[in-house]
Amino acid sequence: MAGAQAAHRIVIVGGGAGGIELATRLGRTLGRAGQAQVVLVDGAATHIWKPLLHEVATGALNTGEDEVNYFAHAWRNGYHFEYGWMTGLDREQRRITLAEVRDEEGSLIVEARSMPYDTLVIAVGAVANDFGTPGAREHCMFLNNPAEAERLRKRILALTFAASTRVNPGTPLRIAIIGAGPTGVELAAEIHHTICEMHHYGANFSPTQLEITLIEASERILAAAPPALADYARAELEKRNIQIFTHRRVSEVAPGQVMLADGTCLAVDVAVWAAGVKGAPWLSGLGLAVNRHNQIEVNATLQTAADPAIFALGDCASAPDGEGGPPLPATAQVAHQQAAWLAQALADQLAGRKPKPFVFEPQGIMVSLGKHTAVGSLAAIIGPKRDYYVAGRSAKLIYTSLYRIHQATLHGWVRTVLLWIGDKLRRVARPAIKLH
Repeated sequence: MAGAQAAHRIVIVGGGAGGIELATRLGRTLGRAGQAQVVLVDGAATHIWKPLLHEVATGALNTGEDEVNYFAHAWRNGYHFEYGWMTGLDREQRRITLAEVRDEEGSLIVEARSMPYDTLVIAVGAVANDFGTPGAREHCMFLNNPAEAERLRKRILALTFAASTRVNPGTPLRIAIIGAGPTGVELAAEIHHTICEMHHYGANFSPTQLEITLIEASERILAAAPPALADYARAELEKRNIQIFTHRRVSEVAPGQVMLADGTCLAVDVAVWAAGVKGAPWLSGLGLAVNRHNQIEVNATLQTAADPAIFALGDCASAPDGEGGPPLPATAQVAHQQAAWLAQALADQLAGRKPKPFVFEPQGIMVSLGKHTAVGSLAAIIGPKRDYYVAGRSAKLIYTSLYRIHQATLHGWVRTVLLWIGDKLRRVARPAIKLH
């Protein structure tokens, strides 16, 4: 016990893709060997891979089956889980403050407290950036976390059932998705697939009644992807009668309406904001430098300028690509590579070795376009300088494998294969989407 208390204490705040992967790697190496005490902090009890939130929002992914319980996972992988949201930082004392935790009925679960650290890693992800658009915060739905995705799913389900039981059988369901990056494109395609599945199961609601409008301020959808990839994705969406507005900025959102800067007014039943991310507001109160998107600024070794004992990774961090490189994008593959790099860097640091700067290795981009198709570039295979893409079922297979790789990082390949088999068996016994 005395040795455990004296071990270097690494506290990781945030159990998203980067945070939980870092905790897993450090727990299996430094934690199990007694070289460090690894603690993961999060205000939720379970983890789900954020790139799949669009599937949670449409019922294609059942959170009850795919969530990872932090307590159980920590026990299996050599780290400790602490339940609570971080609210403050005392760099002088090297302590973080955690808010109290209450259940849905308001009963106290865990009291507010503080926690010491020797090394602190902030990996709390990001929240939606509405760019100050009037009415967006009040009248749009978001996909920041599983709770918001579940709320969107229930809203779409309720509106579909309501439309199918009205006297006028042709009542449309009008959905506007603001932002045509990967999240917006994937959500549009997945909603269309869900409505088709519901019609297949007997719902008195035709896919022709679904009116999805995808709104993008840039000149094309998937602005960060190669043009050929974006063109393919657009053609696939338009085949499903999804209306696409590009180079159109949203000026205001009101109840039942989305107004564009050119004067166009769209009547909607649901408005979903998927147009960018920023750091959570409380990050600016930690005394650490942040950029204009409220992301913590770090150097090429993911350390903050104010305190080398504090690191940040993933969507909440503004990190350069190597020494003097451009800021890295807020994507899951960046967080994944940063977690793997930092796990080794922290081990090197404890051993007295100086780590090399983090350099991002682009793996291309993969975008799901529904159940059986996807589109993506193959930078990971043929090199990032080649403009080549794969589409259709083969791309969907690659897209699905990304989640399995994440699972393998958390559980190992044997357990991941068992989870894959379980998924296949469940799909035989239950509907393809969650209908309740």
